[in-house]
Amino acid sequence: MDWNSRFAQRTALMQRSTVRELLKLAAQPGIISFAAGLPPAEFFPAQEFRAATDDVLRSHPERALQYGETAGEAELRDWIAERSSRAGCPVRHENVLITTGSQQALDLIGRVFLDPGDVVLVENPTYLAALTAWRPYGAVFSPVAMDRHGLCVSELEARENEPAKLLYCIPNFQNPTGVTLQASRRRQLIAWSDRTGVPVIEDNPYGELRYEGEASPHLLDLAGGNLDGDQSRAQVIHLGTFSKTLAPGLRLGWVIAPRAVIDKFTLAKQSMDLHTSTLCQHIALELGRSGVLETHLPRLRQVCGERRDAMLEALEHYMPAGLSWSRPAGGMFLFVRLLEEVNATALLSRALAHGVAFVPGEDFHAAGGGQNALRLNFTGIPVEQIREGVRRLSVAMAEAS
Repeated sequence: MDWNSRFAQRTALMQRSTVRELLKLAAQPGIISFAAGLPPAEFFPAQEFRAATDDVLRSHPERALQYGETAGEAELRDWIAERSSRAGCPVRHENVLITTGSQQALDLIGRVFLDPGDVVLVENPTYLAALTAWRPYGAVFSPVAMDRHGLCVSELEARENEPAKLLYCIPNFQNPTGVTLQASRRRQLIAWSDRTGVPVIEDNPYGELRYEGEASPHLLDLAGGNLDGDQSRAQVIHLGTFSKTLAPGLRLGWVIAPRAVIDKFTLAKQSMDLHTSTLCQHIALELGRSGVLETHLPRLRQVCGERRDAMLEALEHYMPAGLSWSRPAGGMFLFVRLLEEVNATALLSRALAHGVAFVPGEDFHAAGGGQNALRLNFTGIPVEQIREGVRRLSVAMAEAS
């Protein structure tokens, strides 16, 4: 059987995830991996998970183990809606869809919105897995420059006549750069969306991992108005997840959007997995209602903030002159700019030989570029390993120069 002749044409657009492939290498003994976006596993609230699971299975096993609604358990949607509502921007459970991880939300966006040739405006660089999700649908990515204040909205305004189906951004502690979109630019972006009618996808996996400074309003909040009414023409679809705050193994994310969008996502999801794990939804709801999440977050922020500080200190100590890197106020990543002549992909081979892994920056650039950049994760590794990993990286750099 010639299976290649049987595959759908869109499979030719599928690409392996560099991060997923690097995880195989990083799993080797002795490797210090800055590659994957891992939260600190040793601080997962395992005991609280056990207690919540016991409570759920003791009090209502028939509901937690049964098939559920495609859109998600009503009580969890209510809880997320209440937690997400702001003055001037009420969210109801009809505006919430529970997904199997936030990554499923990205795939749903592709299924529902994107036809071959549709243009998606993205930050440059941008989240690798969003590109991976939308390429098979034939999306054409149009990069928009970033600086230390986030997406350059002025560039969007200069290109206002260019056709686009969607704009995708991560305003808080962006992946891969760690940069946060400035508050004034958030208002500019909503005004741009209002004028052009281009929906904004606001991906917010890291927003609750802030280590310093004051939080800016979500784009969803700034758009304001009733999600199902006519008070605001700005269109924002907001994505969230429990993967960074509770545990990635839950595979629980959510979408907040107007009801018309949620209804279409629900139809698309029915053909994917019928519904997200009912048991996991009830466990997450128990952890939320009992206050475990709110108790866990301060400790998580402290640990991750200490690891960020350790990485910044190690970079200052070990990195050669001429390099620069972002200084994120939160999140899980920072981005390193190497000397122009240094290729990060070639550097990775030397780094692995010295027992340290990272993700080359090229993969985050939708239209090329980033060969002299790399992404480092600081949350998944203890402080002492961070220092040693950066030292190893500096040795690899010295050999490559």
